Formats: sequence, structure tokens, C-alpha cells
Amino acid sequence: METINKITTSKQTTMYDHLCKMIIGNEEVLSRIIKAVVDEAKYLSVEEIRRLIKGVHIGDRIVNPHFHLVDKEGFIKDEGMVYYDILCYIDVPQEDKKNIRVYLNVEIQNNLYPGYSIITRGYAYVSRIVSGQWGTEYDDKNYDGMKKVYSLWIMPKAPKRKDGHMNAYETNERIIYGTTVEEKEVYDKGVILVIYLNKEHDLNKKYEEYDELLTPLMVLLNNVLDYKGKQMIIEEYGFDTKKIESEVKDMCDLGESIALEARNEGISQGITQGIDQGKQIERKEKNIEHVRNVMNELNCSYQRATSILKLSENEKKSIEKYFQS
Repeated sequence: METINKITTSKQTTMYDHLCKMIIGNEEVLSRIIKAVVDEAKYLSVEEIRRLIKGVHIGDRIVNPHFHLVDKEGFIKDEGMVYYDILCYIDVPQEDKKNIRVYLNVEIQNNLYPGYSIITRGYAYVSRIVSGQWGTEYDDKNYDGMKKVYSLWIMPKAPKRKDGHMNAYETNERIIYGTTVEEKEVYDKGVILVIYLNKEHDLNKKYEEYDELLTPLMVLLNNVLDYKGKQMIIEEYGFDTKKIESEVKDMCDLGESIALEARNEGISQGITQGIDQGKQIERKEKNIEHVRNVMNELNCSYQRATSILKLSENEKKSIEKYFQS
């Protein structure tokens, strides 16, 4: 907690973003995300997906032929740099014993209205990730090597009316004329998904769809519960708390630190405001006294006295009622 306090004073947002990425990238969470959003992994259990992510120990090494975290910096010449929260690919075993490789991009977006549509940004990310496969997955001799990309956008601070909503945007074939139908895997190369969560969600009520993913995400990414409260929820949903304990504790510590800082700032502002108010009252009382003295000594009107004392219009208005007959 002491370390968190030192970091968060000037870098709270950066630290929060980092912890969100650590939580999403944890195998306990990522396996559930893949189960929910990757069509090619629907028939696998969460435990089977988790084992694919984890790999196997061979001696002192971890060998993982099925899962790989891709560099988060996506640079393409003449197109600039994109920084991904999470980008990975997973080779998903199919029932026919073959593997299908899919790319998964996960983004945590706290600002629901950044000045552009999240959907259009999602399309840009999908396009960038597909382009980034050039030379490794496909080239101009083998376009069919192109791998499907899922781009998932999680909104932890969505309004209550959108809580629990999940939307998918994907390519579908539309027959304009004729009966020729292409295999879906030929054109199905990009899916954008958006998950909306509200931190005030009633934990006594389960989400109607995908509750096994949405409730843990809401609890983990929003500091609505302390560590014990979070632990109780994620244990209820089958998480191995030991495997995600560090990230959850750090997130709770960060939440406490932010709350403490906000409280101290509020107290400080309250003291400052109190001092300012006290000074204003004192100045007002002195103005009343000075105006009375000038009126009595010079036997002049209120307007003349305030003019001699060079009081501002606001100062005049604040004491005018004390001199009305």
C-alpha cells in the first residue's frame, strides 16, 4: 500500500490502466474472455483454454505451442504506431484435431465518449492487426493464410442503461443475385465486440447473459468492493484466487489510495474555502465600519462614502442593505 501511495499521487490513471491490463492478461480472466467471445473456442471448457494459455513445463522452461503474446506496439511504415492493451494469438484445437489460429485484441476503455466512435476505432485496430500479419501469416502468394481477428472493447464505466449489454460487429455475406455461397471462413476475418459494465450493478442480481464473465469483470475493474469482497465474488465464480491475488490486491490498494487522496483534498479545499469565507466576512464588516465612519465624519450619502473609499460594485452590493432606511 505504501508503494501504491507513492506512485498514485501524480500517476493514478496510468497505474489504474496498468492494473486493468494485468488483470485482463491474467490466465484466469483471459481464459473466460476467450470462452465467451471466440467462436472457435466455444466447445472448449474454461480449464482447457486456461491450459492452452499456460503451456507446459519442460525442465526449467515453459513451452507453449498454442498461445503467444504479441508485441503491444503495432508499427507499420507510413501508418504510424498503435499501442494495444492486450494482443495475443491462440491456436485453438478443433474437434477434427486441427488447430485454428485466431488473434485476440482486448482494450479497456474508461471514456465512453472520447470524441469518436469506439466501433470505428475497433475497425482500425482489426485492420491494423490483419495488416501486421503480412509476411508471417500471409503474403501476396497466399492470402488464404490470413487469420481472423477479434477486437474486444470493455467499458467498465458505462451508464446504468447499458449495463450488461454486449454488441458484436462482423462481416456477413449478402447474396445480391444467384445462389453461389462462399465458405464463411473466407470472408469472416474480423469481429469487433463491445461489453458495457456499470459499477453500480446490483451484485444480488445476475446478468441475463454471460454472467460468468460480466460479474467478475465488473467487480475486478471497478473498486466497488474491498479485497475480501472481491475475493468472495471471484471465488464464487470459480476463480483460483491465488493466481490473481496480487493484481486484485494492488487494484484495491489503488482504490483506497485514490479515495484517501480525494478525502484529504476535500478536507484541504474545505479548510481553504473556510478561510476564504472568513476573510470575506471580515472584509465585509470592515467595509461597513469604514462607510459609516466616512458618512458620519463628512455628513455625506452612502453613495459618496463608497465612492471615496473606492469600493467595487460587488463590495457595494454586499453591504448596501445595511444602509437602507
